[in-house]
Amino acid sequence: MKQGTWITGAAAFAGVLLAGVQEARADWALAGDFDVGVPVDQTPQRYLGTGAGFDFRAGYRFKIPYQHIAITPELSAGYTDLAAHLIRIRPGLRVGLGRLLVPYAYGHVGYGWTSFDPIGTRDTSPNATFVSSQGFSFDFGAGLDVTILRRLTVGAHIGYNVVNVGTTERTVLDWRAKWMSFGLNATFYL
Repeated sequence: MKQGTWITGAAAFAGVLLAGVQEARADWALAGDFDVGVPVDQTPQRYLGTGAGFDFRAGYRFKIPYQHIAITPELSAGYTDLAAHLIRIRPGLRVGLGRLLVPYAYGHVGYGWTSFDPIGTRDTSPNATFVSSQGFSFDFGAGLDVTILRRLTVGAHIGYNVVNVGTTERTVLDWRAKWMSFGLNATFYL
């Protein structure tokens, strides 16, 4: 009789443990960002002005069970017009904490292309000659998302962006396009 009680208790305990086990979830994440960019740390020759841009992101969100932590490796590609035209492609990582309100941090490292007026933003001629250059690009920042539906979040973010432009074909210009971005974003999970 005692052995039957022990086996019944062990089976009940195992059932409770197995019922509480939750698998890690993963979802595809598709997102869009709209940003306003404000140049920072410019040389006396100004190549950037205040402007706007957008990014598209695709990634795979991993949710850690019982912790409300989501880790999303992602690929971000976008265009920004700050009187210089900037195109960037950057793989990166996003880490969020929470369910309804989700503060997050992100960072990307990749490559960028730009075309800009070598005379700078003071050039008011309608026929500005643009030169192009390319280089290493990175960004990092933080934001807050609000879960609207189980598969949809919207939010706002702030970031610091750099494209290491290097030298151009026509003139020797060694500068970095640096700007702060303030934006809104939406993410849909498949």
